[in-house]
Amino acid sequence: MIYKFSGFAVDVETLLLLASGVGVLIVFFGVYMTSMARDPVADRMRATAQSYVKSSDRKALLKTPDKIPEGLLKALIPEDRSERTMIRFRLRQAGFDGPNSVRNFFVLRLALAMLAPFIVLLIFSVREFMNVPSYVDEYLNSFTKLGVMQIVAICTAAGFYGPTYWLNRQIKARKLAIEQGFPNALDLLQISTEAGLAFDTSMTRVAQNLSMVNPAISEEFLMCQAEILAGRHREQALVDMAERIGVEEVNSFVALISQSMEYGTSISASMNAYAIEMRDAREIKAQEKANKLPVQMSGVMASMMLPALFLITLGPTIIRYMRM
Repeated sequence: MIYKFSGFAVDVETLLLLASGVGVLIVFFGVYMTSMARDPVADRMRATAQSYVKSSDRKALLKTPDKIPEGLLKALIPEDRSERTMIRFRLRQAGFDGPNSVRNFFVLRLALAMLAPFIVLLIFSVREFMNVPSYVDEYLNSFTKLGVMQIVAICTAAGFYGPTYWLNRQIKARKLAIEQGFPNALDLLQISTEAGLAFDTSMTRVAQNLSMVNPAISEEFLMCQAEILAGRHREQALVDMAERIGVEEVNSFVALISQSMEYGTSISASMNAYAIEMRDAREIKAQEKANKLPVQMSGVMASMMLPALFLITLGPTIIRYMRM
């Protein structure tokens, strides 16, 4: 017996299979929730212990050591340590510092590579078990087996390389945000140090003030200060921050602060001089972009105007030649 519901045709065997599957899922979920019953006191103590991490929304300090993948992870995560280190560094540049960021990246890439062709095959086979409009059926039938395989291959490649492309875009966007907002952060640091605050206190204060304006700079400053409070050397923490960001202005700033602390010069005076130099550099970059505009506009104007000019000048001659 076949039942029809708003265009869908379902037989009795399919309904029984769906009901059985839903029942199994309900039983499995009930057993899972019963086995995972947790003590509310322990949950409250655990939440109190992790309040700092949850409030700061940063879990980078909870890093797990770099271990060789075992079991099923060998098929996902590369065993070469240099490759894992490179991926972890790229993820840190994009702002993903979680303890399992590398594993999640490779799992996501594999899942998309498997899910994309599955969706394509499901779309092409939907007419086998569902009533579809006639124009959709004709369109799907117009594809040959070779065309379907080509679409599946393209979707598989897109699902596999899509996360890498998205990661590169995230890194570029984060670098651009830091590059645009770093001069303002440097001005706030200079004002804070001139007001009498210590350098570490100034960085924490500036990071708190920039949390809504520029979250990337705020996260990097707070991460650097958290590493210093955890016992890491200040210079090494600043160097690691500069490597994570990957912006030339931040590298120069770190070198400036390290030299000032090493030779005992005034940090406020050094940042004041560097702020003036950075403003001059930004002005030079703006002038350079302004000077490039006429050349760029001339190329666009030429590509738009030349066809019209050729049509006006050569059109009558071509018409006369065709008539003769």
